[in-house]
Amino acid sequence: MICSSCNTVAVCLKIGSVWETVWVESCNPDEGLYCNEFEGGCSTSVGACNPGGGGTFECNTPGVFPDPHNCRLYHMCFMNGNNPVAISMDCGAGAFSPTTGDCSLLANDTICLSPQFTCTFAGQMAAWPGNSNIYYICAAETINGNRIFRPRLYRCPANQMFQDGQCVQRDWSNMPPGTIVPYECQRPGLFADPTNCRYYYSCNTDLVGERLQCPDGTYFESNLLTCVLGVC
Repeated sequence: MICSSCNTVAVCLKIGSVWETVWVESCNPDEGLYCNEFEGGCSTSVGACNPGGGGTFECNTPGVFPDPHNCRLYHMCFMNGNNPVAISMDCGAGAFSPTTGDCSLLANDTICLSPQFTCTFAGQMAAWPGNSNIYYICAAETINGNRIFRPRLYRCPANQMFQDGQCVQRDWSNMPPGTIVPYECQRPGLFADPTNCRYYYSCNTDLVGERLQCPDGTYFESNLLTCVLGVC
């Protein structure tokens, strides 16, 4: 099942050598029903099409966040004075990895096939799958007479993880081989990743670093502080 629009559920059917989209169900937004790919039909649950969970991403703390409802999107949150600002990015045919902070996953990854959060009551909270530095708190809203719950995303301070309802210091000594250790920012700005030239760190004014990846075919040039064409 796919959502050909927020009001239309469809299936992809191969006829001969051509893939076609075939309508199967219409969703009535006046009844609080929207297409939900996770549930495979019309649903009142929060989703990419449900206005209680869609629209502009709400920034609560600076950092890079996965979109709770669309695995292909991610959001870069920063402070403009006292105002939080979100820049939304699209991975295109790929999917955003909360673990590595880049578009390194395929669109058929498990994060695209099942919800990554559970919201059954207001105040429910948990670490985000794949990155325990990110956590969510469920908030309640009433949309068109329907009470819905949606996650609000936050980040713990650098080198901390969300556990048992709070941010705690992470013990990196027990991490498995290959775990990406957070960059320790000394000042705001962009800095090359010393372990891989295709990656760099963006340090915000709170000295929290995010590991970002340059597009395919480029690498991070530390003198220009940008991704440039070529190999390293």
